[in-house]
Amino acid sequence: MKISYKIKIFIIALSFFISGHAPWGQHEVYRQMHMLIMCSKKDEGAFEFTKNLITILGEYLPEAKARAARTRDAERLTDLLSTNQIPLAIVSNDFLVNLQREDTNLFKDLFEHSKTLYTFKEMLLITNHHFPEQHVIAVVESLFKAAKEKHASVTFVKKNNLKIDYDEAVFQKLKF
Repeated sequence: MKISYKIKIFIIALSFFISGHAPWGQHEVYRQMHMLIMCSKKDEGAFEFTKNLITILGEYLPEAKARAARTRDAERLTDLLSTNQIPLAIVSNDFLVNLQREDTNLFKDLFEHSKTLYTFKEMLLITNHHFPEQHVIAVVESLFKAAKEKHASVTFVKKNNLKIDYDEAVFQKLKF
């Protein structure tokens, strides 16, 4: 039995609609497979620092499959963090000071939904309150080990006047 050319085309076209092939939902799979660390395009130096951090985490915490993600501004960064779409972010000290001065409501929202995991000389690694404690410990230990061995750029710098408080596990579980 021969199937005509038009029927073959029709069946192929129909199969695309039936299969429901669409990229929706794939971002969730990607986010589950990779530890995304976001930064804002408006935060001077944050993207370069994040890329360096990703490289170091690739060496010291390879199972995390860390990747960088950039947001257009502080509002988007806060939204993604507070809704647990991307649980980690790199922000600079200046970025937080400017945000507190320029948009107090957005800063309050960021303050309510985040905590500091690790502080560097000019940057902070922050997370939302949904980031599991075992992940907090794995990230902090990996960065601390990297700093001790050969990566001075990720040396922990304890800060007393933080805009966003440290996660409790940072000092309870780890010895600095």
